[in-house]
Amino acid sequence: MLYKIITTLVLLFFGVCTAAFPHDEGLSAAERYLTAYPDFFVAYEDGCLRTVTGEKFVLDDLIDKNYDRMIVDTAAGDESFDPQDAFCWEYGSGEPIPTEENPPIGDPGRIRPAVIFNYMYGAPGTDRGKDMRKVRWVGSAGGKPRTVAVTTVNGVDKALERVAREIMDLPDEKMQSLKGVVFDVAGPYGYFDRPVRDYPNRTSGHAYGIAVDINGNLSYFIGSQRDEPYCYRNNVPGFIVDIFEKNGFIWGGRWNSYDAMHFEYRPELLLK
Repeated sequence: MLYKIITTLVLLFFGVCTAAFPHDEGLSAAERYLTAYPDFFVAYEDGCLRTVTGEKFVLDDLIDKNYDRMIVDTAAGDESFDPQDAFCWEYGSGEPIPTEENPPIGDPGRIRPAVIFNYMYGAPGTDRGKDMRKVRWVGSAGGKPRTVAVTTVNGVDKALERVAREIMDLPDEKMQSLKGVVFDVAGPYGYFDRPVRDYPNRTSGHAYGIAVDINGNLSYFIGSQRDEPYCYRNNVPGFIVDIFEKNGFIWGGRWNSYDAMHFEYRPELLLK
């Protein structure tokens, strides 16, 4: 597809991977997992993350993967990536919102290593749904409060509750600017057990119950550009992104393969 070819050329020009954590600095990546997920990981030993149940996951398989393998190759599954690969691109929390003239470089957060996420949230075929809880979202639909289902694992539901409260506490002028973004829109959309769109061997963040789409407007999703020249698009204001990031969620609008409606609980990527 044309947009994938152009995106690949852009990333090749700027560097296929920022290598935020090269092989000889693996402990930095390990510390992020240990800090972000203390209920699951307790130590980093001999190149492995040790879990609370005594299992050991190799942090870095020492196999280099370029952008083609990580993003363009739609056949590559989550098992192809080690925990280190999730940090290939540094996530730019707090940085200015990307624009058409200055689109994001890389896709920080689109790699979800199976060994990590299946361990914490459940592998395909398991009953992930048992851990889901409907969280009160902002606004109403048909006179009824809106809710969105996310997992209780790692306190994702509590984090989303904080986000909703902060949005409801915004001043009127900011609330008005959210029409068509958070209010008067289809959605929100949370837990849904499915693969990543166009990637049949990768598990969506929605399937783990860690992702929320705040609306259903596909105009700001790269998949709507399939046979068009690449053009970054976004309608989400920076103050909403700030609220989500402060509470542990990354934003799909910081991806070169942008998905502006998408927020995902990934605190390991937000630690500096």
